[in-house]
Amino acid sequence: MSSPPPRSPHGAPKSGLRESLIRRSADSHRESPDREVVAGYHNINYVVPLGWWLAALLGTMPFRARVKCRMPRDTVQVVPRIWRSESEVLATVSRHLKKEVPRCYRDFGDWSLHSYRAGQVLSDVRIDEGNEDRMMRAFARFFARTAGVRGDKLPPTPAGWPESGRSQEFFEWLIGFTEDRVHQWNRWRFRDLFEAVGIRSDALRSFRDDRDRPRLTPRPFCLLHTDVHPANVVVDRKRLAVIDWELAMYGDPLHDLATHLVRMDYEKDEQVRMTALWAEEMVNAGHPEMTEGLDTDLPAYLDFEYAQSVFPDIMRAALDLAGLPGEPDHEDFQRAARRVCRALRRAAEPLKLKKVPDEAHAEAALRAWYAGPYGRAQEEAHRAARSARDGGALDEWGAVGDETYEEVYGGAYEVVGADAPAGRAGIGRQAGAGIGELPSVARELDEVRALFADPAGSCVLFDFDGPICRLFPGEASRPAADDFWKLVGEHGLHDVIDPADRHSKDPYDVLRDVARERPGSSGVAALEDFLTDGEVRAAQCAPATRGAHRLIRELWRRGCRIAVVTNNSPRAVASYLHRHGLSEAFGPHIYGRTHHAEQLKPDPDPVLCALRGLGAEPCDAVMIGDTVSDFEAAREAKVRFVGYARDDRKAEPLRTAGAEAVIRALAPLIGLLDVPSGG
Repeated sequence: MSSPPPRSPHGAPKSGLRESLIRRSADSHRESPDREVVAGYHNINYVVPLGWWLAALLGTMPFRARVKCRMPRDTVQVVPRIWRSESEVLATVSRHLKKEVPRCYRDFGDWSLHSYRAGQVLSDVRIDEGNEDRMMRAFARFFARTAGVRGDKLPPTPAGWPESGRSQEFFEWLIGFTEDRVHQWNRWRFRDLFEAVGIRSDALRSFRDDRDRPRLTPRPFCLLHTDVHPANVVVDRKRLAVIDWELAMYGDPLHDLATHLVRMDYEKDEQVRMTALWAEEMVNAGHPEMTEGLDTDLPAYLDFEYAQSVFPDIMRAALDLAGLPGEPDHEDFQRAARRVCRALRRAAEPLKLKKVPDEAHAEAALRAWYAGPYGRAQEEAHRAARSARDGGALDEWGAVGDETYEEVYGGAYEVVGADAPAGRAGIGRQAGAGIGELPSVARELDEVRALFADPAGSCVLFDFDGPICRLFPGEASRPAADDFWKLVGEHGLHDVIDPADRHSKDPYDVLRDVARERPGSSGVAALEDFLTDGEVRAAQCAPATRGAHRLIRELWRRGCRIAVVTNNSPRAVASYLHRHGLSEAFGPHIYGRTHHAEQLKPDPDPVLCALRGLGAEPCDAVMIGDTVSDFEAAREAKVRFVGYARDDRKAEPLRTAGAEAVIRALAPLIGLLDVPSGG
C-alpha cells in the first residue's frame, strides 16, 4: 500500500533562537498545572491559557485565548494516513476553510501547538427537536466547501495515488489498505479472536471481488476529512467547526459522505435526508459532477464502511480490556462483547457472514483472547518496553540502559573487497573508539554517511532476523528444522526441491523451491503455516541485536524512512516490534513473506515493494542484511548494501558473494549519524 511521503521542509520542525524560545515557552505551557486534558483515539490534547510571552513570540494576541498541546497516541493504525504531518495539511487547508480549521502554530515533531476552538463538542450538545435538519444542512455546506479544495491546493499525495476521477481505483485502494494494513497486518495478534467470532480470513477479499457490484462512476477528487463525527465537531453560537484533520485525504467525495453517515450513527431516514441535503449543497456550490452516480455508488461506500469497521471495532474492544489498570470485571467483558456483536451485525450483510454470534459467545472469545499470549501479557510487555524507551533505556533484550556511547561503539567492523586500500581489510575491534577517531571506511560506508547527512531524504531497509534480532539464537532452530523436514517428507516434496537445497539449513530456500514447482498447493500452505507459527512464537522472546533498537529509534527520530524487508512472516515481525515499542517507527512498512513464496529474497521483489511503499528511489536507500540472499536482492534492486555479520562464519559467505562493506556491530552506522556521547 502507498505510504505518506517524507516530511516536507514546510512540515519539518523549525530551528533558530526564536524557535528555541518558542519551544521552551510551549513546553512550559504543556506542563502547566492548569491544563485541561482532552483525550481522543489518535491524540491526547492539553488545553491551556495562552500566555503573553508565547503570544508575542507567535505574533498573536492572548486576551482570553487558549491553545491546544497535541500529542499523538500509540494506537493500532486502522485508517489510512496519506500525509505524515497534520500541520502541513492544516497550513494548506486553512487558507480555504478558515472557519472550519484550527491554526497550527508550531509542529515540534513529537507534538504540536494548535489554536483552540471555543465551544462545545457536538457529542455533548442536546439537539432540540426541529433543529436536526439545520444541523444536517450545516454539515452539507461544510462538505460542499471542502469539495472546492482540489488536488493542486493540497500537499503531494503518495506515489501511485489514484488520479482524480478514478473512483473505482480509489475504492479498491481503500479495500486493499483495510485488507493488507488492518486485517492481515494485525492477524498475528487477533487471528484466533477473529475466527472465534466468525470473521473468515478471506472475508474482505470476497467483498472486493463481488461481481454483482457495478463499477463506480468517475467523479472528480477533492479534499476529504474522512472523520466527521460528533466528537470531532465543535458547536459555537450555533455554528459548526470541524477539528482533528490528521486523517484528511484526497479522493472521491462520496467516501467522505459515507464515513459521515456511518459515524454519526444516523437512523435510516436521517441518512436519506442527509444525502439529499449533501447533493443539494454540492449543486448549489457549483459541483454537480460530484453527485454523478450517487444512487448506485453510495451504497457501495456504505457497505465498505460497515465491512471495514468490524476489524478496528473488534480489536479496540479487546485492547481496551488488555489496557485496563487491573483485571477486567464481568461488566467490562459484557460491554466489550456488545461492541463486538454490534460491529458484526452491521458487517454481516456486506461481508456475507454466515452467522453473527450472540453476546455470550463473543464474551467467551474475548476472555480466551485476553488470557492468551496476545492479550494482557502482550500489552504489559509493550508498556514495559515503552516505559524503558521513554526513560532513556532500551529494554531487557537490548543494550543496558545506562551504557555509554563508547560501550555501544566498541563493536568490531571490517571492510572487504577489491576497492579496499591495503591494510583496511580485516580491521579488528576498535574498543572505545570515538566518532572522531574512526578509521577511513569503504566507499559504501562513505555513501551511507552521505545518505545519513540528510535522513529525511533517505531510507534504510532492515532485514529482520540478524540485523534487528536473533529469531532463533544458538540451537533454538534445530527442533523446528527437524520437524520442518518431516513435513516436507509427509507431503512428498523432496523431489521438487532443487538438488542444491536438499541439504540446506535455510528452510526458506526449500519453501521457495516448492512454491515455484507447486504454486498454490496444500504443501506450500502447510510449510508456510509451519514456519509462521514457529516464527511468531520465537518473536516473543527473541533477543535484540546489540545497538539495533538504538539505531532504529535514532533514524526514526531524524525523519528517515525505514522498513523491514524479510523472508520471515510479517506477523512475527509485527509481534516483535510491538513487544519492544518499535511499531510506531516502522508504521505499515513491513514487507515480509506473502503467499507468493517464490518471490522470497534473493528475488528483488520485496525490496522493490519497500521502495514503492516508502516513495523512495534506489539511490536514496541502503539495505542492512546478514545473508547472501539479502545482498543479491539489494544488488538486483540497485540498492546500496551493508552486511552485518556477528562473526567470521557469518561474514565469509558475504565476502565470497561480493559484499564490499561488512560490519560486525551496528555501532559504525550509529556513528555515521553523529550521535553525541552518552546520547
